[in-house]
Amino acid sequence: MRSKDTWLAGRVAQAIFVFTLICVSPVWSQTYQVIFNFDSASVGSHPYAPLTFDSRGNLYGTAFVWQNHDPNNCTSGCGTVFRLSPNESGGWNGTVLHVFAGSDDGEGGSPNAPVVFDRQGNLYGSSNCSFECAGFSGGSVFKLTPVPQGPWTESILYRYGFFAICQPLVGFANCSVAFDGNRQLFGSTVGGDSCPNGEGGVFQLRPASVSYWLQSNIYCFTGGSDGQLPQGLLAFDAGNNIYGTTVAGGSAGLGTTYLLKPNHGSPGWTKTVLHSFQGGPRDGSSPIAAVVVDASGNVYGTTTQGGAFGQGTAYMLTPNPDGTWTEAVLYFFHGGNDAGFPSSSLTFDAFGNLYGTAVEGGSHRQGAVFKLTSSGGHWTESVVYNFTGGQDGGLPYGGLIIDSSGTLYGTASIGGPTDDGVAFTIRP
Repeated sequence: MRSKDTWLAGRVAQAIFVFTLICVSPVWSQTYQVIFNFDSASVGSHPYAPLTFDSRGNLYGTAFVWQNHDPNNCTSGCGTVFRLSPNESGGWNGTVLHVFAGSDDGEGGSPNAPVVFDRQGNLYGSSNCSFECAGFSGGSVFKLTPVPQGPWTESILYRYGFFAICQPLVGFANCSVAFDGNRQLFGSTVGGDSCPNGEGGVFQLRPASVSYWLQSNIYCFTGGSDGQLPQGLLAFDAGNNIYGTTVAGGSAGLGTTYLLKPNHGSPGWTKTVLHSFQGGPRDGSSPIAAVVVDASGNVYGTTTQGGAFGQGTAYMLTPNPDGTWTEAVLYFFHGGNDAGFPSSSLTFDAFGNLYGTAVEGGSHRQGAVFKLTSSGGHWTESVVYNFTGGQDGGLPYGGLIIDSSGTLYGTASIGGPTDDGVAFTIRP
C-alpha cells in the first residue's frame, strides 16, 4: 500500500514532513506487549485509528485494508471493522464485524477513524473514499448492529457529498463522528462540497428514521483566520461544547484549535478560535490530532510540526476570565532518541499524567509512546517505548486508551509477522 519511508502523504502542504534522521539506540520497556498481529487475510491490516472499549473489555477498531484489496478498483476489501477479545489462554482473538465493499453502493471504504458505541451497543463510524475507491467519492457515516454470530448488520446513515475529501492523509482520520454527553452525533469533514467554501466543516446528524439520519452543518470553515481543513477528531467538555483542530488556516496559516458553543435560547452555534499556531521555535504548527479537556476546562493537544526542534509540540490552552485563552507549550519534541512528530491526541491517567504516540523516535525512526508528567506546573517528558518496525510494530498513529488498572492499549500501523500492524498493551 505504501513504503515505510514514505509514511505521510496527502494534499495538505502543511502536513508533508521533511525531517532529519538521527540514529540512536531504542528505549526498551519491560511492560510493552504485543497482544495481536494484524493480517490482511484475516481481520485486516494497517490500523490507523484509536481503539474503543466495550463494557466487557473487548477492543474495537478499524483496519484500512482487507485481503482482496485492489489499488486500482477497490470493489471489495476496502478495510474492516474488527473486535479483539481476550481468550482463556491469555491471548486475544480477532473477529471481523464488517468488510467495506468500496464505492459501488456509496458505502466508501478504507476507514481510518475510530468507532463509537451508543447506549444500545450499536457501533457508529465513518468510512473514507480513498484514492483506492472507484466511482463514488464521498464515503459515509455508518451504523453497525450486533448479530450473535457472524458479521454485524450495516446501515448507511449519511453519505458525504461528492468529493467530500475524506481521502486519507495517511494515518490521520479525516472524516469522523463522535457522540456528545447527550448522545447526539456530530462529525467533521476535511473539505469538499459539504460546505460551500470547500474548506471543511462540522455537522450534526439527527435520526429521521431507523435507517436514515438528517445532516445539518453547524459550522463551515472559510479557509482564513477561522481555520481551514479540520483534521482531528472532535472532543467535548462537560457542557457538550465542541473542541477541534484545523491543520491549516488561522492568523499565520499554520492551523488552529477552535471551540463551538451552542447558542442558548436561539438556533445556531458560536465559533471561537482558541489559538492560532505560529510555528517557528516557540510554537507548534499543523495540529492534526484531537484535543482533550480536563475537569478545569483546560485543553491539551499536540502539533505535528514546529517548536524549538521542528519535531512538534505538546501544548495546553487555559481559559481566561475575559474569554480569551492562553497557550503554554508543555514540551518541544526533539526527535532522535526522543519522540518526534506526535501523531495522536493525549490520554490522561488517574494521576494526571498524559500519554501519547509519535511516528518518529528511536534509532529505527518507527515511532514512540511518550509520557508527560507535571510537577509544580513544570512538565517533563519521558519515552515509554520506542518501536523498531519489526515484530513489535511501528508508526503508531492512533494514540492510546487506558483501562481502570492503568493499562494502556494501542495499535501500530506496520510491523508484526506480516508487516500489517499490531495491537499492544503497556502495563504500569
